[in-house]
Amino acid sequence: MEKQKVHVESWHDGPDSTAPNTPFRHVFLFENQTMKEWDSSKMLPRVPRSLKIVFFISSFILLLYFLCASTRDSSQKSIQFNHKNGEIGDQLFSLFSHIGVARTIGRTPVINTVNNAELIEQLSKVVVLRFPSILNQFSIVIQPITPVNGNLGTDEVSYEDSIERFSQYATLSIMVDGNGFKSYKYFDSIRSEIRLWMLGNAENLQEAKNLLSESLRDNFKLCVHTTSETQKNFTIKAVSEMLNHYTKENDRVMLAVSATDPGFIRNIFQDKRIKKFDIEKFSLVSSPPELQLTFSRIYCDAVFITFPYSSFGWWMGYLAREEKSPVFYFDPDAFPLQNTTIQNDMFPPKWKKVSKKIE
Repeated sequence: MEKQKVHVESWHDGPDSTAPNTPFRHVFLFENQTMKEWDSSKMLPRVPRSLKIVFFISSFILLLYFLCASTRDSSQKSIQFNHKNGEIGDQLFSLFSHIGVARTIGRTPVINTVNNAELIEQLSKVVVLRFPSILNQFSIVIQPITPVNGNLGTDEVSYEDSIERFSQYATLSIMVDGNGFKSYKYFDSIRSEIRLWMLGNAENLQEAKNLLSESLRDNFKLCVHTTSETQKNFTIKAVSEMLNHYTKENDRVMLAVSATDPGFIRNIFQDKRIKKFDIEKFSLVSSPPELQLTFSRIYCDAVFITFPYSSFGWWMGYLAREEKSPVFYFDPDAFPLQNTTIQNDMFPPKWKKVSKKIE
């Protein structure tokens, strides 16, 4: 029996092609001695949704990489931090310390996606969307992991001057290992820029503004950040004393409370020591953390941090409406089991310690 031939018509590759003028290739194959047309849609595997998500994230990272690489001098000295994942307050300490140290020693702050993949994923959910100016300060690269050759910002170790620490480093890249950076001294030199970055993009700023109606925006606002680590009675007593002071100085006062427990906020508002004041009350419990930080930036005239070791509460104070806005915090010595930082490094000298023990 004479063997039949397979019929193939090639792709039409354009006006310069010598292939037949056909828009698509038709291939006929033998199967059980019967000619059948190949259905390309049945041959291609379906792409799982998870792979599509990974592809999207990877494409985003690569876009950042090429945007930065187009302007970045490959011979530029850089500094990388081994960023740890955590809540937004901890992330801001780490990111702003990275930028501040890089500025101080004249190096480019670099985030390597190879050893910071989880961080990039977290940043893409909040920082990229709301505070894009923060990530714009970094060069995002994809390169082999740089071995650790420096340490800075370790918990329970006092602030170290980055110039003294790294001035002798001649290597093109410094890889810093640290796990705390709980000191404003690493980035206080760029505080005015940080305050600008934390306003966020136009949508974030408008969303934060809309949390208050226009009729309430001119009130003097005392913002309180409280957690389960502080006793209700002690917190209410301190807040009452502050309201007693500010209601004498201002005609219209608002008490805005940030907490994760709505019941705790309700107890504060309904306590007779608070209800006696003719003030407006506002709860931030339903607002996402990043929006609360922008709220503090544009509205909070004074901030009270009831748990001094809360990194989120700390940022509410640091980002208060004016750089000179008063910030109060409970004496850290009242929380001896939580003491993991150096007080002189964490709290700016102008902040006011409420020196009372928890009863």
